[in-house]
Amino acid sequence: MNSELEAILSYHQDSKHNFKAYAPGPRFLEMSIKPDPFLNYKGTPLLKLDTWSEEDIESELLPTYEQAFSPEKLGPSGLNRNSISQLFFDSFALSVWKKVGNTRWALRINPSSGNLHPTEVYLITGPVPELLEKPAVCHYAPLQHALELRVEFSPETWKKLSSGFPEGTFFIGLNSIYWRVAWKYGIRAFRYANHDLGHAIAALTFAAAGLGWRTCLLKDMGSEETGKLLGISGRQGPEKEEPACLLAVYPAGKEYPLGKISSSALADFEKLTWKGVPNRLSPAHVEWAGIEKAASATQKKETSYEDEKKPEPKPERRAAGLSSVISGAGVHSSLETVSLRSVIHRRRSALEMNNSAYMDENSFYGILRRTLPEKNPIFETLASGPFAHLLLFVNRVKGLREGLYIFLRKAGEAEEFKAAFRPDFLWEKPENCPYDLEFYLLMEEELHHFAAQLSCAQRKAEDSCFTACMLSEFEEPLKTSGSWMYPRLFWECGVLGQLLYLEAEARGFRGCGIGCFFDDPLHEALGLEGLEYQDLYHFAMGSPLQDIGVLTFPAYRK
Repeated sequence: MNSELEAILSYHQDSKHNFKAYAPGPRFLEMSIKPDPFLNYKGTPLLKLDTWSEEDIESELLPTYEQAFSPEKLGPSGLNRNSISQLFFDSFALSVWKKVGNTRWALRINPSSGNLHPTEVYLITGPVPELLEKPAVCHYAPLQHALELRVEFSPETWKKLSSGFPEGTFFIGLNSIYWRVAWKYGIRAFRYANHDLGHAIAALTFAAAGLGWRTCLLKDMGSEETGKLLGISGRQGPEKEEPACLLAVYPAGKEYPLGKISSSALADFEKLTWKGVPNRLSPAHVEWAGIEKAASATQKKETSYEDEKKPEPKPERRAAGLSSVISGAGVHSSLETVSLRSVIHRRRSALEMNNSAYMDENSFYGILRRTLPEKNPIFETLASGPFAHLLLFVNRVKGLREGLYIFLRKAGEAEEFKAAFRPDFLWEKPENCPYDLEFYLLMEEELHHFAAQLSCAQRKAEDSCFTACMLSEFEEPLKTSGSWMYPRLFWECGVLGQLLYLEAEARGFRGCGIGCFFDDPLHEALGLEGLEYQDLYHFAMGSPLQDIGVLTFPAYRK
């Protein structure tokens, strides 16, 4: 085992919550050093983007939520000021302002643990009519809903950069500022920041789909190369932006892009003079050495498709008919009239849930089917996996007995799980379960109190219609690919979380991601030993209770 893999496995164990003790975190929250949730570059031109009112969005019946899963049928939007404005407005902008007493805070389209938002977003593009005359790199400023122009570069460099990609392609870069989350959550912040990156990737993918575009993670890009393209390489200190990934956004229906940017384009970027100085986020900081070690251990080296090690294929044991399952099959017809943009902008995290509300069986199975990776553009974006499966505490779903279930997102995995789990689990398929879903009852019992206990005693896990624990294949992906795969396991869980958020809204429910949970106690309850599978994220879905005493204001006033 190499030193990077040892370091990340050590971090993973050190950052686990247990019944006897939480993972290391701050003893109290120092409000005087709370990080600014908005990064801005001083001294750069600010390019304001178009905004839409709530009334504007509610009046847009098309595209529907259902159409987001087949964006090639919409026809791609042209690349211009309006479409770029809509892309950011529907993915990373503010969604609403909230106020209680004298305290006022903003929520965003892309959810974040503790509403702390460690993710920063960049645009790399050629000329954009009515917005950018030259190829440029811009930082997105959500508070202003504007682009901060960091650098312009030559058409020749843009030609090198976009070579091998479909015409109309541009790029979105994502980074993390770990201090924003560590301020509140301590060492576990590295996990949460990577959940947030998954949410951000899915938020971008849904927004792009509404414009007839697809997204693709450039899986062969290295961390250092990504940092150079975004103008953040070489930064030091607790507020530095750690490069995470680069995604291509391109017209749906075009050939799937390459895995990375050409080296000749990268050489040009090293000669550019960048504009702007980032604002200071906190007057003082607390060092979390464990996060620094984890970030260092998961730096990705540049690879090519041929260089990357591939996991050994497991014997294929597909359920009959599963290959014919397509995104949207068996979806309730009412979803075909739900507006995509209204779902995106209505998304909120449920703070409390109604423990007398039930979910109908059709909605439940429709949600499960939607998480299958086959022909789902959200999961194509990741270019790896699937690794995460859903362990479900079903509390109130009509037609299902209360208890513990598992839903396998990859066909033919049942025998591996049976060998790893307790031998007394039932492994019974519910009577009305669709034939093409690998969904099994493990234990019939009232477990809602235990579900809450495992989720750091959060009532929403008990009061929900169901709570999902994302149980990920762990040891094998890390050994096969390397320690850089560790964040990507959390990205997949974040992508699943964002999908579940939107599925809940589209079907009249509400969800909430839960990053605080007791890792090993769940593993022990399942009979899991070692690191073959690990619990990486929880998500509760149910019927929300109304917030009392909270005032709501529009995100942007025209």
